[in-house]
Amino acid sequence: MPAETIIEMVNINDPDALKAVVEETGVSEASRADRIASATRRIITEKMDEDPTFYRSFSELLEETIRDYRAKRISERDYLKNVVDLASKVARKDRGREVPGSIKGNDDGQAFFGILEGALATDNGKRIAPDEVAAIALTIIDIIKSHHIVDVWSNDIAQNKMRNAIDDYFFDVLRDERGIELTLEVMDDLELKIMDLARARFPG
Repeated sequence: MPAETIIEMVNINDPDALKAVVEETGVSEASRADRIASATRRIITEKMDEDPTFYRSFSELLEETIRDYRAKRISERDYLKNVVDLASKVARKDRGREVPGSIKGNDDGQAFFGILEGALATDNGKRIAPDEVAAIALTIIDIIKSHHIVDVWSNDIAQNKMRNAIDDYFFDVLRDERGIELTLEVMDDLELKIMDLARARFPG
């Protein structure tokens, strides 16, 4: 029944499935773009907790593209082209820029790097080098893994130990040893994001 193919969800992780939708005949470019956009949006929503920085930026780009088309700022053809491009990047987890070598190919490292990158600044407001942020991200992952026990997320004591270890690292290493000035507000916010990301990426 042809009606089924219209509502069938596009698998954006499969380049052939994506190509099949793009090349579909008898359906307007806009409705093909809508299908791909809706599948991309679903993936973004499902995976948001696993890499909030990456998925949030693509969510904004996708909504902007949809708004541009609805406001007639771009043609149907460009709408389809842009949506396909965004879907492919989301599927490949293409950040659109180089990440430090130490976290290349390391999905966990890149997710924690994304959270830390915007928040870390030295006392004179200068940004910390990406390589250093990547090293901090990897250290935090090590701390999380060393405090990760079975059923950690239903064990308040174990979670507090993990949080305290991250806290100690922020204060003793980043602030006192390396002179990275972090306000309490920034540290609290980062800690919440780190714990949420740890829960999403290291369940069980």
